[in-house]
Order: sequence, then C-alpha cells, then structure tokens
Amino acid sequence: MLENLLRHEGIMTKLLVIEDEPIVLEMLSHSLGASGYELITAVDGEDGLAKTIEHEPDLIITDMSLPKITGWDLIKRIREHDSASQIPIIALTAHATSEDRVAAYEAGVSAYESKPLDIKKLLARIKTLID
Repeated sequence: MLENLLRHEGIMTKLLVIEDEPIVLEMLSHSLGASGYELITAVDGEDGLAKTIEHEPDLIITDMSLPKITGWDLIKRIREHDSASQIPIIALTAHATSEDRVAAYEAGVSAYESKPLDIKKLLARIKTLID
C-alpha cells in the first residue's frame, strides 16, 4: 500500500527520458526530478531501447528525431518487446503536423506533446498515464 501511495505521489516512479538535445534533456531532468520522479536518461534511440529493456521504466518520454534509431522505429521496437510492450510512451517532437501525430500514434505512443514543451501540461499527462 505504501508503494502505491508513493507511486501516486510521483515518488519511486521511474521515467526514461530519451532526448538528444542537451538543453531539452537538462530541462526535463531538472523539472521531472524536482517533481519526485526517478530518472533514467538516454541520448539516442539505440541507448533508449537498451535502457528500456534493462530498467523497465514506468513511463517513457522520447523525442521522435533521434540518432541511431528514430523515435518512430524505437517505439515500434519497444511495442514488439514482451516485457516493455505495455509501458506508456509520450512522444515529444517539433514535428507537429497532423501526419506526424498520426504516425506517432500508429507507431504506438500513448500521448503526443509538441515542442516547445509546456512542462505543466507534460507533468499532468504523466500523472494521467501512470495513475
């Protein structure tokens, strides 16, 4: 019961943030860490996939324009992996066209947030997906 309470409060909830832009990664790390989330970070799709399998995060936040493996391909690969297939994924992207949004949902995202980021909206979306 205590673990469920802590998870509800954001404590102990493990987030994987996959972002190749250092400034965006730093901002997300600061904001999410200050909100009580345990953070794991990756800077490319290949590292993000490896850390997804290794750490089994409660939620993944990923940029869609990543080196080595694109966000779209990364999400498809996560969805094909048994132990990670049900992890909620939030796509972060500057690609804000309706076609990009559809492609992200077809790849398997749970939510889609466009850049520049509204951190309060992102935090609310995280709470919705992990509760």
